[in-house]
Amino acid sequence: MSTYNTGQEQNVIYQADPAVIRHLHGVRDSLHQSCKPYLNHRVNVQTLDGLVHEGTIAGVDNKHLYLNVAVNGQMPRGYYNPYQPYHPGPGHGHGPYPGPGPYPGPPNNNVILPLVLFELLAISLL
Repeated sequence: MSTYNTGQEQNVIYQADPAVIRHLHGVRDSLHQSCKPYLNHRVNVQTLDGLVHEGTIAGVDNKHLYLNVAVNGQMPRGYYNPYQPYHPGPGHGHGPYPGPGPYPGPPNNNVILPLVLFELLAISLL
């Protein structure tokens, strides 16, 4: 988030309580440390909204858990697995773009789904 000093007084709409901030930092650190040893393991992840995702933990950083999930014929909505080698499909390489094609589509219908750590309710091994 960026802020610019315009010289005008700003009205604060929301400001988190310092105790809540400390607690959220602890939760984030705990989730990060808990997930790190299970890279490349298959898991079920349940979010606060009740959604359940099944996949393989592809990565974790201080804000996101990256889950490698199968698309199962659904539209991947712009996500693709940047760790998979590029395999052009039929029709790639034509048009104004040089090379094998402009869009590195997933060769095996797997995509990386970034999940916000604060939204995770449960993670269980499969």
